[in-house]
Amino acid sequence: MTRTGAVQPPVAAAQGLSSIKPFRRLLIAVSLSSLGHWLSVLALTAMAGALTRDKDVQGQAQIIATVLLAMVVPAVIFAPLAGALAIRLDRRTTMIAADVVRFALLVSVPLIDSVAWTLAAALLVACVTLLWIPMVSGSGPELVPEDRHDDARRAGRMAAYGTAPVAAGLFSVLALIAGSVWGAADRADLALYLTAVVFLASAAAVSALSGMPAGGGVSVPSPLRLAFQGLRSAPAEGEAGPAPLRGLALGVVGVALSCGAVISVAKVYARELGGGDAGYGAIATALSLGLAFGIFLAPRILGPFSRRRLLGLAVVAVALDLLLISLVQNLVVVVFTAGFLGVAAGVAYAAGTILAGDDQERAFGYLSSVALISVLAAVAVVPPVAGVVGDHRIKLLGDGVYDLTGAGAALFIVAVLVLLSGLIAYRRLDDRRGIPLLPDLAAALRGETYTLPAPETQTVATPAVRDRGIFIAFEGGEGAGKTTQARLVSIWLRDHGFEVVSTREPGATKTGMRLRALLLDKETTGLSDRAETLLYAADRADHVANVIRPAMERGAIVVSDRYIDSSLAYQGFGRQQRVDDIARLNAWATAGLIPDLTVLLELPPEAGLGRLTSPADRIESESQAFHERVLGGFRALAEADPERYLVIDASRSQAEISRLIQDRIRAILPDPIPAGTEDITSTFPAITDA
Repeated sequence: MTRTGAVQPPVAAAQGLSSIKPFRRLLIAVSLSSLGHWLSVLALTAMAGALTRDKDVQGQAQIIATVLLAMVVPAVIFAPLAGALAIRLDRRTTMIAADVVRFALLVSVPLIDSVAWTLAAALLVACVTLLWIPMVSGSGPELVPEDRHDDARRAGRMAAYGTAPVAAGLFSVLALIAGSVWGAADRADLALYLTAVVFLASAAAVSALSGMPAGGGVSVPSPLRLAFQGLRSAPAEGEAGPAPLRGLALGVVGVALSCGAVISVAKVYARELGGGDAGYGAIATALSLGLAFGIFLAPRILGPFSRRRLLGLAVVAVALDLLLISLVQNLVVVVFTAGFLGVAAGVAYAAGTILAGDDQERAFGYLSSVALISVLAAVAVVPPVAGVVGDHRIKLLGDGVYDLTGAGAALFIVAVLVLLSGLIAYRRLDDRRGIPLLPDLAAALRGETYTLPAPETQTVATPAVRDRGIFIAFEGGEGAGKTTQARLVSIWLRDHGFEVVSTREPGATKTGMRLRALLLDKETTGLSDRAETLLYAADRADHVANVIRPAMERGAIVVSDRYIDSSLAYQGFGRQQRVDDIARLNAWATAGLIPDLTVLLELPPEAGLGRLTSPADRIESESQAFHERVLGGFRALAEADPERYLVIDASRSQAEISRLIQDRIRAILPDPIPAGTEDITSTFPAITDA
């Protein structure tokens, strides 16, 4: 089957761009400014924690969460306003001024030493940052050749987000130093002062830039608008198109909620586990490093494995990691688990971006907006939930006790919700339904693509029987040309002296004709998927017993338009029932009779359905997504048994298709032609239509 491939790794975006001096200097400025931004988040929340150190855990959590909200809310609400304002300003002047203002704000926080001013400073720093972003977004592409604009944007994002682990690690070091030198009231000051210096260095780097366009920045779309527009324009489940954005968004929501929940309570959780600011920084470092590694890893791991499945599994892994964080009250375990959570989250996010389609910029904007809104929701909800639940001591068996913290309980609730979203996302996105997960994953680890075992490997009551005849089946989607090619093969075989029985499914017998009318009539409504499967199997059992096997026993060649593989593809993959169950049912119904050759004519569903000249029947009227799954099912079956299958592109000319089929059939024909064949009919053997 055609697998969803990986895109070019993001690190390749910067290759060749470092030789462009103005762009290289711009990346340095972006890196410094972004380092200051991530440091400011940690430093300001640490300051809020220091100022509320005498409050209980719940009260401290509320203040810290409010600081985080002050830094996230402007990005969700005011981003378009900041973009519109940035267009009217000079780029270099605005960028320098923004860095200087952030420097002054951060220096003022430890001097004023007030919770209210810390909140106000967090809000102002976030708003000023909004002016900086559109300036950089517009400058990077204009400093490189036109054909490298996308690479410049990706390199800028790497510089902006890649500094997060560095900032978290640096904050941890600063917290350790401050903890050994200053008292509890002043331990956050060092991080704030150093963050201010980083912003000052960024301003100096911008002032040294040459060649920067003088015009303003670029317009910035509203994250809320991007998210809701993406949902409205995305194909719904069951519709045709690329991986449905609703499924991708559900996975990204789960990942972002998990990361946001961890960050929102990490400060107080670290305090409860005896880690202080250094523990807080360690959790943030592990999470951000894991995210970076996961994003780097996603395009490179499990090459043959479906990226849709990978995204769903990654979200489930995120939820399980979050469950462990919420239950295990050991700082070292929490830090390492946060790292694994970050890896899974990074893999999920990168896989979602890959699957969103060829327009990577649109995909990044949409998924980033969904993630930002989800983080905002987590920061707004998780700390209050932690406060409402509170801390409880639970008695265990014997003399054991378990101290359930409010933060742990809130994380546990989020983990359960994320686990549900991951399972739903996996089901919506799975493009290998009918393929068992564990063998598929094991094959991918070996660098292979797992395929279903051939139907003849199924255990049946009666073994397959073929005395002298040959059985050829034609398979494929609607309008692929099966009936035409089956008729042409029958004529060709007759011309070469063989007795041929040309037949079809469903409807080759009197009973089958009644079943065909029931199965294909559009007026048949309310028929369950299992009932449909059983009716096809009943038709096939009668077909084999009364047409196919008697013909083979007398040495005839049977040419059938459809057979067991149609049920596996249509009722298994198309209806999304268990393929193994359908294979066992049909193996029993046919007493294990398998074609000597199955000819699969492949044609995209839209092309095949466009060939139909008569009104569509009940199966032909199914959705595009249904027929896409059927085609994928046929491909999986062919891959599982390549020796039995002949797969042909049905868009080729009729003559070319016939030639390919004839070449393959020659290899299984009896040689020489049985003596006395012409005596049977006194002329050429006739085709018998069952």
